[in-house]
Amino acid sequence: MYTPLTLKLYDWWVLGVSNRLAWGCPTKEHLLPHFLEHLGNNHLDIGVGTGFYLTHVPESSLISLMDLNEASLNAASTRAGESKIKHKISHDVFEP
Repeated sequence: MYTPLTLKLYDWWVLGVSNRLAWGCPTKEHLLPHFLEHLGNNHLDIGVGTGFYLTHVPESSLISLMDLNEASLNAASTRAGESKIKHKISHDVFEP
């Protein structure tokens, strides 16, 4: 479970180290372009992390966030900018 403290390390570890070295899929070279290519004007982001990807969406985008973790929802919402956030949904995607 992510806390405000672990979210401070998240971008460095997951987006910087893990994606590049463990998965061989660098964030800025591969994952961010893929995210932006498949982004719609009305977008649902599931498993929002820190909201890194959302900082790159156009101002006109309407984003709904879904995550089981309230700390992640709050961090992503703040980072993306509240004006872009349509809904914040605290929900486990593995449950109906």
